[in-house]
Amino acid sequence: MGYVKRRRGFTLIELIIAVALLAVAGTVVVRLFVHAHVNNQLAADIDRSVFYGSAWIEKIKSSPEDWICEDPSESDPVVTVSESCSYIIYYDDGWIPLPDGQNRIQEAEYAMHIDLYKINGNEGLWAIELGAYKIEPYPLSKEPYQEIYTLSAMVNVPMGVMTP
Repeated sequence: MGYVKRRRGFTLIELIIAVALLAVAGTVVVRLFVHAHVNNQLAADIDRSVFYGSAWIEKIKSSPEDWICEDPSESDPVVTVSESCSYIIYYDDGWIPLPDGQNRIQEAEYAMHIDLYKINGNEGLWAIELGAYKIEPYPLSKEPYQEIYTLSAMVNVPMGVMTP
């Protein structure tokens, strides 16, 4: 009678293949979690940029003469004037506006650009263009200063307001 050798356990090759398959599957799962996190952060950023952008547009509509003829940074320290009728508001990573943002730009995570344009041929009609941007790139992205959201509106300025 012959002795039958029973096989117990796994061979080294089987273990190497199993570990390799688990590593590949683990990499895919981790990447999916990172993408989910980035998409969640982008959705939150879009939500906040719409909220704050709409608030800024309503503030401009409520007193357009302060934004066209005057310097709104005198009454609101978070507004930075970049050019005539062009403004920037810097936010930190929690979407809290940074007062004196031009001097604290290294702390800024987000920026909101507001531009006002006079519409030719329509006396007193101005366009408001607002863009929200993420200054630092999102994870897995290489492009800095990525646009999050844009808003546009029109405002009718009273005739007594001077144009720049």
